Amino acid sequence: MGESTGGQRKSRWSATAPTGSSRDSAPSGRDSAADVSGNGGSDARKVAALTPAEIARNIKSAKEALEAAKREEKVRQQIKEKLSKINIANKLLPTTTRLGLKPLTVDSLGRVLDESGNVMQHRPMMHSNLKINQNFEREKMQKAAVTAASSAAQERPKPHREAKKAEHSQYVDPAIMTTKKRRRMGLSFVEPGSYIKQERQLQRQMEDKALGINHRSIQAHKKQLLAQQERRLAARQKLELAEERGVAPEEVADEVEINPNLIPLKAGSRLDKKDSWDDEEPWLEWWDRGVIVLKTGEDPFKAANAKKHQTLDVQPDLCMINERKFNNYIEHPSKIDGKRKRAKEAPVIMLTKKERKTLRRRKREEKFKKIQDKVRIGLLPPPPPKLKLSNLMRVLKDQSVADPSRVEKQVREQMEERLRGHEQRNEERKLTPEQRSKKHARKWQVGKNEEIEAALFTVRSLADSKLLFKVDINAQQFHLTGCCIVASHGPSVIVVEGSKLSIKRYIKLLMRRIKWEESAAAAQAESEPALDWAPGRFCRQIWTGSVKRRNFSHWSVAFAECDEEVVEILRPFKAGHYYEMVQKYRDPLEDI
Repeated sequence: MGESTGGQRKSRWSATAPTGSSRDSAPSGRDSAADVSGNGGSDARKVAALTPAEIARNIKSAKEALEAAKREEKVRQQIKEKLSKINIANKLLPTTTRLGLKPLTVDSLGRVLDESGNVMQHRPMMHSNLKINQNFEREKMQKAAVTAASSAAQERPKPHREAKKAEHSQYVDPAIMTTKKRRRMGLSFVEPGSYIKQERQLQRQMEDKALGINHRSIQAHKKQLLAQQERRLAARQKLELAEERGVAPEEVADEVEINPNLIPLKAGSRLDKKDSWDDEEPWLEWWDRGVIVLKTGEDPFKAANAKKHQTLDVQPDLCMINERKFNNYIEHPSKIDGKRKRAKEAPVIMLTKKERKTLRRRKREEKFKKIQDKVRIGLLPPPPPKLKLSNLMRVLKDQSVADPSRVEKQVREQMEERLRGHEQRNEERKLTPEQRSKKHARKWQVGKNEEIEAALFTVRSLADSKLLFKVDINAQQFHLTGCCIVASHGPSVIVVEGSKLSIKRYIKLLMRRIKWEESAAAAQAESEPALDWAPGRFCRQIWTGSVKRRNFSHWSVAFAECDEEVVEILRPFKAGHYYEMVQKYRDPLEDI
């Protein structure tokens, strides 16, 4: 068959050649036929080794070669016709060789052969390309090799499928990356009680595992017992049927009626693999196992008795409550200290005036928006329009034109009503005298984590009752503790203790606000013998700072005639060191 095919192809191409003779083409035909016949065994082995993809690729290349040859033949015929019209063949030089195409030789598989009869390898023409495209082509070839190897390891597909795939690939560009679409999933709703059942099943599994009970062996034993019961029932029915017929039991065939609804669908179905846990509430909870015993007095949940009762669940009729586990004593739980450590309060952030204004405006907007939402859904009636003399004509329109006096009266009544409501709300927000005094006390009292500040002053004279009243009443209003000792023989001493803010305000009061020079008593005291006072210095601040705890529990005013009385007044409060500081004090401004 190879020789006949080669001869036919040889004669066709040799007949269309412009030059040459049959003798020139005959040897090539014989050589090709001999080569085909000689290499038949090797070609057969090569064909057997080829994969379907390679066969399809060879067929495709052969088709392309044949089409190219046809196009060349057509062009050659056109050139021959034109040359015949020009008659240029007689004008050729003697040394000119005639042009012509060599005959195309193919084997039985459609592969192109050269003059020696070897298969010609068609190498694709390489073009310059970017590095990224070269990497992409290399990855694509590697993926193709992997897929080809995996497909070869599996069953070999049918040839017509490969041909169809190769034909389809002519119109599909494999370089286009296609993404696999995600399949849309349907809605799946959780049935109520499913998670509770799972929790119950898991709890029972853990209980059985702790007790050493193998649930699989229990189920297998149950199946064996059921099969044994079925066999006994079948044997009993067989005996009854033999007695009715009066024959031997061996002669009676197995004619046991079987309910088709009890036949399993197939072996290994989901019915066999279904979890053995029942969905009903268990009659015995895990916390009751400590007080449940059998009527025989045995504990059914011990490891020694577990094997006796692991085939079937323990029946409630066989159990009883162990009364020995109970007594008349009551276990009182230990008391827990209710005092809990409070978390550290975050410091209050001081906002600027603009920020406080923004917060107030935002709160008003949120409150008004809630009212609008309730009106929109019908929970509240819409508020009446806010009428004023400025928007009277715009809101009422025709009504204001019909009876302007009545409308003006109505608007003024609404304005008065709004004013009364505003004043009433202000009165409701006002604090009561008790609340106001508590608020005032919280402002000046020492906080929980604040340090206690103390200050020591000396005044040239407090003989004037007005000055003494100012010192006394302001100390009470600032919620200070301490004492004011009015001495007739020398300067008066003032000791105060309190919060940082109250001490700061009290220092400002004594050192700046009170005008000591204007007092007549202070002017008379200039001639009295006392400490060396600088001119114009009637009140001095001896010391100020923080102390660990208070020395005075309240504020008081005392009078003294000598230094011993001053010491006796301060001794109960353990504050004698304050008077020592006064005696040792020297004003640094005196040395200037």
